[in-house]
Amino acid sequence: MRGNRLGPAAWVDAGLRTLAKSGFAILKADTLAKTLGISRGSFYWHFADVPAFHAAVLRRWREIALESIIDESGRTADDRLEALLYRAFSAAGSDTERAVRAWATADRQARAAVDAVDVQRLRYLQKLLIEAGVPPPLAGTRARIIYWSYLGFALSASKLDHAAMKRVVTDLSLLACLEPGAFQKDARAPRAAAQRSRRQARK
Repeated sequence: MRGNRLGPAAWVDAGLRTLAKSGFAILKADTLAKTLGISRGSFYWHFADVPAFHAAVLRRWREIALESIIDESGRTADDRLEALLYRAFSAAGSDTERAVRAWATADRQARAAVDAVDVQRLRYLQKLLIEAGVPPPLAGTRARIIYWSYLGFALSASKLDHAAMKRVVTDLSLLACLEPGAFQKDARAPRAAAQRSRRQARK
């Protein structure tokens, strides 16, 4: 990477790695140039300014965190919803998602990028749920439940092995595709049993 031949893609990939490791405050020409062992003139050869570089980093994050995952799950011959969830949850252990969302709390450009990715992820989840037979209004609600589950996992420090991840994803996929009213029906019996137990305890 030394010399003055570093291309824009290498700068952007270095930016993503630096973001995941050290946070958004380090995404500056001088800091990255020192890390890469190259003059900052190479940076300004490819990017008009730091905000332009930030925009390129965020576009690359979108490609990795949204477009490539959707593309990969769309090519599977199996359950596309489960394939998407497994791919997304497997990638969620990366520090990049947490770093980008921390960046979005302090930067308008990052916030806009995160908001756009959130919208697209939810739309695609809703599309897959509708394809699985979930009515459209309910698909929107369940897409949010799935997505909030993903974000909770992605923003935590939790780690799961392959088998545990597979169980979580399979159960989440099955729950999301339950017929309307199934949640209430399945929950009624345990609640009734608990109420009977309390009444007996009071006698």
